[in-house]
Amino acid sequence: MKIIVGLGNPGIKFRKNRHNAGFMALDKVAKETGINIKTRRFDSLIGRGLIEKDDVILAKPQTFVNLSGQAVSKLVNFYKADLEDLVVIHDDADIEFGRIKAKKNGKSGGHNGVESIMDAIGNENFSRIRIGIGRSNRCEDLKGHVLSNFNETEVTKLDKILSKALETITIIIRNGIDKAMCTINAPVIV
Repeated sequence: MKIIVGLGNPGIKFRKNRHNAGFMALDKVAKETGINIKTRRFDSLIGRGLIEKDDVILAKPQTFVNLSGQAVSKLVNFYKADLEDLVVIHDDADIEFGRIKAKKNGKSGGHNGVESIMDAIGNENFSRIRIGIGRSNRCEDLKGHVLSNFNETEVTKLDKILSKALETITIIIRNGIDKAMCTINAPVIV
């Protein structure tokens, strides 16, 4: 069983924020696979279903991004999941908008939600799907940028980006994180 966690902040006020890219990706996955993310358990909204004939749990922690570890550790412990079956989807300001990267293990890259998960489960050995949100062109601090909404131009491109996140999840389930890294992280050749 895979546990796929999308990071974001709960509440209507944050729904369109860049920091909620993980929630948005999970909503796209749920819509395309017919998995209903409505059950409240483990400080999360969760849904269970099949992707590529594999049993999956989709989870949206309701603890706010910076405390995501509380919810994720409860999920991992309850389902007795191997960490290689944990996939976390989150925004990444160090990746340009429009790009997605798969990552196997490693440090948090300064993402407080990922850091919270590492602290709570005592390990960094889980997969990530990093959705690029880039950095602001204005003299805006990082917190202000991640908590701002996607602009109109970005919104028109979001569906394609979120579809790429779904494709990445499918590759991870079908062929593993290493294949996803080779496929998704490959540079675009023009």
